[in-house]
Amino acid sequence: MKKLLCIILGVLVNLTLTAQDQFTSIVEYHYIINNERGVSFSMPYRLYFTKDIAMYEKTGDAKLIKDSRPKTEMRGGVRITTKIRVLQSNVQPYYYTNLITNDLIFRETVSSKLYTIKDSIETIPWKLHSEYKNISKYKCQKATALFRGRKYTAWFTTEIPVSHGPWKLRGLPGLIMKAYDHTRKYEFEITKVNLNADSKVIQEKTSVPTSKKIQEMKVYIDAIKNEQKNTLARARATLPRGARLEEECEECPKTQQRNIEIFN
Repeated sequence: MKKLLCIILGVLVNLTLTAQDQFTSIVEYHYIINNERGVSFSMPYRLYFTKDIAMYEKTGDAKLIKDSRPKTEMRGGVRITTKIRVLQSNVQPYYYTNLITNDLIFRETVSSKLYTIKDSIETIPWKLHSEYKNISKYKCQKATALFRGRKYTAWFTTEIPVSHGPWKLRGLPGLIMKAYDHTRKYEFEITKVNLNADSKVIQEKTSVPTSKKIQEMKVYIDAIKNEQKNTLARARATLPRGARLEEECEECPKTQQRNIEIFN
């Protein structure tokens, strides 16, 4: 009888450990961009993941959530009305990570051109802090790190013990529930958690992305830098005669800092 009881307990423990390893989960985030002039946009993203593989992809259109600018202003005696039009794309960005193969593949549009890029999974030097708060029903701990030119604060929960998170943020001993850079221009916040998702959906979504042309990270970095130069050139071209663009003032955002990743 004792031997039978030990066998049953052993099977139950093994099943519990196996269940903990087999995550088939979906969480939803809002990715928020707060621009310098008081305009904010929110985009819905969804993270599909197992223990070792994750796919983070945009699932809907961007929405204007804040506009604190004056709607009208006088320029040279003429009343100007400002309206914002949110441009949409039929091709949505995604970020695929595989901890087994050490792959990070993402897709983004730069200057209306679509790129599929092979990046590297970096070890983010997170520093854990003795600060805690609840996000939804989960107890979360604070962590900070410098990553790709920006200082990030992240709140993660060990109640969901996977190292995934939104975008390229990862590497903590629990799922990242909320994150933002030190300027608060870029924010990620979880809105929904489903830890018992359909395994077939997860298997499909976490398969390796297929693309005819996967390019190296240098191609993406060059595209970002060229876009920044072109943006600056367009801004200069619209200035009235005799005016100059303030680029070195303390309040002015540097051109190379207008992308979430800062490349020198």
